[in-house]
Formats: sequence, C-alpha cells, structure tokens
Amino acid sequence: MASDYAPTPVEDFLDPDHPTLFPRLTPEQIEYLAEIGTQLTFARGDVVFEHGQRETPLYVVQSGAIDVIDHAPEGDRYFTQCRAGTFAADISMFTGEPTLAAGYAAEPTSLVALPPEDVRRVVATTAELGDLLLRTMVTRREWLQGRGLGQQRLIGSRWSGESFAVRELLERNLVPFTWHDLATDADSRILIEGLGIGEAECPVLVRSDSVIRRATVTSVADELGLRAQVDGQSFDVVVLGGGPAGLATAVYASSEGLSTLVVERFAPGGQAGTSARIENYLGFPTGLTGAELARRATLQARKFGAVISSVHEASQVSEPHDGGFREIGLADGQRVRGRCVVLAPGADYRRLPAENADRFEGLGLYYAATHIEAQQCSEEDVVVVGGANSAGQAAVKLADHAREVHVVARRPLEAAMSRYLVDQIEAKSNVRVWSGCEVRSLEGDEKLEAVVISGAGPDRRVETSALFAMIGASPRSEGLVQFVGQDDKGFVVTGEEASRHPDFPRHWNGADRGPLLLECTRPGVFAIGDVRRGSTKRVAAAVGDGALVVRSIHASLASGQA
Repeated sequence: MASDYAPTPVEDFLDPDHPTLFPRLTPEQIEYLAEIGTQLTFARGDVVFEHGQRETPLYVVQSGAIDVIDHAPEGDRYFTQCRAGTFAADISMFTGEPTLAAGYAAEPTSLVALPPEDVRRVVATTAELGDLLLRTMVTRREWLQGRGLGQQRLIGSRWSGESFAVRELLERNLVPFTWHDLATDADSRILIEGLGIGEAECPVLVRSDSVIRRATVTSVADELGLRAQVDGQSFDVVVLGGGPAGLATAVYASSEGLSTLVVERFAPGGQAGTSARIENYLGFPTGLTGAELARRATLQARKFGAVISSVHEASQVSEPHDGGFREIGLADGQRVRGRCVVLAPGADYRRLPAENADRFEGLGLYYAATHIEAQQCSEEDVVVVGGANSAGQAAVKLADHAREVHVVARRPLEAAMSRYLVDQIEAKSNVRVWSGCEVRSLEGDEKLEAVVISGAGPDRRVETSALFAMIGASPRSEGLVQFVGQDDKGFVVTGEEASRHPDFPRHWNGADRGPLLLECTRPGVFAIGDVRRGSTKRVAAAVGDGALVVRSIHASLASGQA
C-alpha cells in the first residue's frame, strides 16, 4: 500500500457519473457477474492493473473506487475514476492489446474480477448485459483516443521506409498511436533527445512503460502481442487470411460453436481494410472506412471466441492424421492443428510498372491512402494511378487535404469506376483526370520528387512527393495455395470445378464423396474470397463466401472426412 498516494486530477477530469462511459450496473447484473468472477480487495494506493498490461480482467466495483491514470513520459495524467456500481474494462480484452492506462485503489476497495475469456462468454451469451459491456468499452476507447490518452507515439522520418512499415502496421491493426515527423515536430525531437535517443535510432515507439528503439514490424508486433501464442492448440477451423472473407468465416463459425483461429500475415481487414471509404456496402448508407469495417468485424469475431493473430503466416499444411486433424506450421515456429482449413489469403497489390518504382516504395510511392498519408500531403500535389473504385476512393479522400490531385488512368473513369465516385471526382475543383495516360517513371534522390506521365500528347513531368498506386490486385496464390488445384491464372478451383481438375484424383485420395461448395481438390480444405476462381472481388461477395463456407464446414465435419 502506498501511504503517500495522492494523485492530482487533470483540469478536464472526466465525470465518474457520466451515464454513457460509466453506466451503473443493476444489483442483479452485479450478482450475476460476482457468481462468475473472483472476489478481490485492495488497500488505498494498491495497483489494480498496470498500464500496458495484457489479459487484464474486467473489474466490477462493489465498494470503493479505482483511479485511472495515464502514465506518459511527460508525467502522470489522472483523468477519471470508476466508482461503486460501475466497471473498469477496456476493449483490449477483445483485441489483445495492452491496457491504455493504469488503475489504483482510491480507497479500501472491493472488486469482482472476470478474466477476458469469461467476459467474452458473457458478451456472447447475455444479450442485454453483453451489449452494455461491449458498447461501453468501445465508447471508452473512442473517448480515450479523441483526447490522446493512452496513445503510443511513433517518432521518425516521413521518408524512412521502416517508419512507414511500422506506421502501417499500427494503423492497420487499430493500435492507438500518434505519428510525429522529426522534420516538423520540435516537441518530439526534444522528447527523444531527453530520453538519450539519437536520430539514427529512429523510428522509435514511445510507450508508457518502455521505448522501442529502431522499431521494426516484427519487434513492435511482438511487444504489442499482435501475434497470438497458440502453439500446440487444436481448432475446428483454421482460417489462413483475415480479410473480409476470413473474418466473416470467423464470425459465423465461432458463433455456431466451432473453435476458430484466423492467421493473418499483416493485419485484419486485408485490402478492404485500406479503403478510404466504402459507400456501396449494404446497410451503411453514409459509408464506412475499411478500418472501421475491419474493427467491427474483428470485435464481432472475438466476441464469439475466435482467436485472431496478426503478423502471422502459415508455412506448411500437413495431410490429415490423428483423427482427421491437419497440422499447420506457422512461420514463427508455432504449430497448430485444424480439422478444417480455409484458404482466404486474398490478393496482392499489383506493383506499379514504372521506371524506378521499386526505389520509392514507402518513400513517396504508396499502395494505400490512409488518413496519415492524406494529412501529410496537406497543400501538396499528389498523384493517384488507377481507374477503378479504390483509386476513386483515394482521390476523393486526398482531395480534402492536397492542393491538387492528379488521377492517371488508362481508360475513362466510367469504364470501371462506380458512378457515385465519378460524380464526386467531377465535383472536386482540385482533381485533374489524365485519361488515356500512365505514369512512365518516378524521379528523385532520397525521396520521390516528380513523376513523368505519358500518353495523350508529349510526356509531362509533374512535381509531387506522393504517388498512390491503385491498379488492382492478383490472387495471392503462391506458397500454401500451391498444394490445392488452381487454374492457369493462379485462382483456386472449388466445388464441381475442383472435381474436374487434373490434380483431383491424387489430392482427393479416395474420399467417398464429392467436393462440397467452396471445397478444394483436397477434402476439408476450402477457398474463399479473392483467391477463389469465379469470385467477384467485392467486399459483400467475400463476406458471403465466409458465411457460405461454414455450411460446407459443418457438412465436412459431419461426414468425418474433413
């Protein structure tokens, strides 16, 4: 117990009686949670939970109170308190992230603690109470982010490829952080100098309890726990890929009682997760960003108990053994077993076929237009290459920040872009469309400085520091997908087409049934989303595949030939 415990509240201290952020539980709800959880008592000043702690329980406050404090390098910020009848919990128990603040007993305090797995069970099985808990946790996270509380700070150079990679990792995995460019942010330069960190050690991720120097995708993923520890575990369904198709499979499979693991090579959401705005997805008349879609789908899947692991990739899938389980080897050495395997690797961005393009990836050439890139291009000229919806979404988003947006497309926009996006582009006074043209080369020394546009007359040099290439994607059919039948373009064949594939007799190995809907040339292995032959390359269609494949998974498991 800390006898001198006396934190000082911040000026804009959050009212502990705020009805949305601190809803009071009914006596019946508290009694129900107390029957599930563990009773704990704390003396004044005792640590209830640490800042940056993983697998933190939900705490129901029966008596006393919890002071909630953000430990920042500049000093502690005591910003609110959880009082009797409320609960302390963060959405991190669903996302796997560390907590964004610390909790201390404000006085002698009695609590009920529920570990994350019990909280997820409550959310999935008790409609009213579960909705209240989940809704409150999501709202709290939004409130914290809106005030910069608990956010990590990534400090580096805008023109560093490693900085860009880590920034994309954090952004795509929905980790709360702020980006600080050393060239323009004097406070961040002072901060790292005060921590004894040189510019050569950037990018640096500054957390409440640690500093990651020379941050890389791997070191940050490991530090933040983005990669699940599942070695030796068995699942009914192992999904390889966490785009809309893979996440939909996780939602429907786990909600129907199937233990489910999703292994995603970078971040949930896939290519759709990078979309600036999706306006033609059923049920969202005002549209939503790809990041919002990924966040909602990830929370929904985890609510039903699915395990989702980022920065994780499968390296090998075995033949069935030990009761029909296939063993899946992961790139970091972990191994899991799955009764059914769902291939949902999606597609890879097509690389820009322009001179010097490979030199400038992350140094001015980007394949996604997140809000960070958009803000960094404020009052600059930018170039978007492509004539389909992803290019249109990027152009509309960038036009709100850039001085001028040049859209370079080989065909008229109407040929491949939805009409609503064409109309929005035409309404933007700072968007110029180069129809019938292409980017021939990129120029610059340490970073992108200009592009050369050819077609429709003499070549034209346009000065720019940012080019966004949105020129489609090809099926990600290398690696593991090679062990099932594919067509001549690399798309995986399923169902009736699988039964006609030349590899089918060898792969099927005598199973006494034909391939189910979305099943590959190997029994118990399914393919969905963009990698599947015949897919329509739309978010809604990918989600439909994810829902549909679960029906076939049930049939496969029932047949005993998964």
